[in-house]
Amino acid sequence: MRNLALAAAVLAWAGCAGSGGLYPDTDVVEPPGFEIKVATGVVKSGGLMQTGTLEYSGSGELTEAFREYVASMRGAGWTSASDDIGVGKAVGTLRKDNRTCALEFVSMQGQLRATIKITPTK
Repeated sequence: MRNLALAAAVLAWAGCAGSGGLYPDTDVVEPPGFEIKVATGVVKSGGLMQTGTLEYSGSGELTEAFREYVASMRGAGWTSASDDIGVGKAVGTLRKDNRTCALEFVSMQGQLRATIKITPTK
């Protein structure tokens, strides 16, 4: 019975990964429909990501994906500080408490790469 409960929990978490939910045990939203490729330097504390870089890949229209992501982060309590959407690249900065989130979405040959970097605010 215990193994069945554990298996159900693992499957539930796996179904959420990359679905636009939160990165596990943090307040950072994962881009919906994207797949995580690399997570480096991740430090978590009290349900918050203190530092770290998350890299995702996905597909879609750059401007739409970027704006949807920023809106979902706002829903998680982050505030927009700046953004710049150009041809093939969108960058932005969000802030929450004593942390800064730097975003970079890049479009290459119909694929999107999203980089989300959390650092302490200076």
